Amino acid sequence: MGRGLLILVSGMIVIVGIIQNSIDNRMQFLPEQTADYHQEMDAKNIANSLTNYGVNEMKKNSDWNSGFSSSDFMGAEVSLEVFDYSDYASNNPDIPDDHNIKDWDQYKALLVSKVKTNRTEAVTEVAVTRPSFSRYSYFTDTEASNIYFYDGDVLNGPVHTNGTFNIAGSPEFNGPVSSPNDWEGHPSYKNDPQFNDDTNFNSGERPMPDSDDLDKLRSNAQNDGLKFNEDIYANFKKNGTVEIWKKDYSGNWTSPTSYDLNNFNGVISSSKKIHTKGTIKGQATLHSEEQVEIMGDLKYAHEPKKNPNSSDVLGIVSEGDVQVDYNAHKDSGSKDVEINATIMALGESFEVEHHQYGNNRGTIELYGGIQQKKRGPVGTFGGGKIQSGYSKDYSYDSRMQNMHPPSYPRERTFARLYWKEKPVKFLNKEDH
Repeated sequence: MGRGLLILVSGMIVIVGIIQNSIDNRMQFLPEQTADYHQEMDAKNIANSLTNYGVNEMKKNSDWNSGFSSSDFMGAEVSLEVFDYSDYASNNPDIPDDHNIKDWDQYKALLVSKVKTNRTEAVTEVAVTRPSFSRYSYFTDTEASNIYFYDGDVLNGPVHTNGTFNIAGSPEFNGPVSSPNDWEGHPSYKNDPQFNDDTNFNSGERPMPDSDDLDKLRSNAQNDGLKFNEDIYANFKKNGTVEIWKKDYSGNWTSPTSYDLNNFNGVISSSKKIHTKGTIKGQATLHSEEQVEIMGDLKYAHEPKKNPNSSDVLGIVSEGDVQVDYNAHKDSGSKDVEINATIMALGESFEVEHHQYGNNRGTIELYGGIQQKKRGPVGTFGGGKIQSGYSKDYSYDSRMQNMHPPSYPRERTFARLYWKEKPVKFLNKEDH
């Protein structure tokens, strides 16, 4: 009994001795680990701060590419470099080999910040792009004071106004919503909008395209596109062609010329008015310096709702209004008009011709998105139903998150594609 107890006590002493020795060794190592950790975090924080600085400068000025360098910034040697498409095209050797930009174009840039302390080296890499306006399901520069989002309205995809959203009831927003101003409710409704994604009612204004952006579109039409200086009628065919009628000096339509969408860059531009309808197989953008008038259904040959891999896409950019013709609903029947397109109206609005006259014309079934200077009317309502013009059935083309019509205008502000913090390297230390 006594001998067994002695062995047990001796064993405990040995175990305690081993534990104490381990603790002593750890206490000696902890200060070194703590110092390494602080060095690592300091280097990371400086690299991230530099990158944030660069991104903010590019948000203020999309042409900013000055970068930054210092041999003693917060006790570290730092550099921030901005690489654009020209650097990529010329195979600039300073571009990191492991960057993650796919399909680099003139709207993308890569920012790389490097920080070196006496013991560590940290690198942060961020890619940014000027997104296409086609990514918005709804965008306005201003909101009309008498037009509201009502009960039953459902908007999917990104939504933005530089004005103030007017809300009546409980419309539903299933994508990010932003504005410099908080929304305002209708005085006669109990207003409870359903925001099911991120909201930012303190965002900066997002300017619509300016003359420089439109010059690029015109230039692309002039070079490898189709450029006209008279009224044209663009009738899209499901075989992948578009028939173009021109209006002569007497106001008569000439015989059509057929163009294969695969044989040019897809941009069709006129300094005059464009009329259009048809079935699009391929990719095209219509641009008018005056007005675009939709004469009937505009459909995709491969419907994205049924075939998510469809590559058919149509953009409409008007420096005036985009208008649905008074008789568009009669083009393929007695009611309704279907429009598959992403639409931009820079002069004023997407609207219906004489929306306040006549009877109920049915429904505008829009699959795409609308960006406009000011929200335009499509019908009049009373007694809980449509009185004239159209009711709305708008659906967002979610493909526009990752694709866009040819040469469709871009935002002037940058959005982030990805942010990558590379593992911190420890310098001159064999045990790291």
